[in-house]
Amino acid sequence: MSVKCPKCGHDNPSDTLFCEECDWRLDVPYRPPKKRNPLAFALVSLVIGAAALVLAFLDGTEIAGLVLGAVGVLLGSYSVNVPRLLNSDNKTLCVSLAGIGLVLSMIGFILGLASVIGA
Repeated sequence: MSVKCPKCGHDNPSDTLFCEECDWRLDVPYRPPKKRNPLAFALVSLVIGAAALVLAFLDGTEIAGLVLGAVGVLLGSYSVNVPRLLNSDNKTLCVSLAGIGLVLSMIGFILGLASVIGA
């Protein structure tokens, strides 16, 4: 009788504690790691950047534009690097969208800050 490895599927002898192929413990179930979607990060960065820019121009919402711009700068900075770190297939698209979101967030932050200071 053999025991199938939950990680790689290799058939191991029944008296074996670890898989002979991948060294996974045979009595522990395998859960594959969750993958992050870099496109989702890039799109959220773009939406936040656009919202920060719009809010910075509207009367009475400059502080919201300032705060959203700051959040967008942080998220955009992270989102620009996520595709590179994850070796994503669509690196160019993700980095481009995140970069545009980052620039829009910076502009929204600066305009919101100028409106708050100038008021």
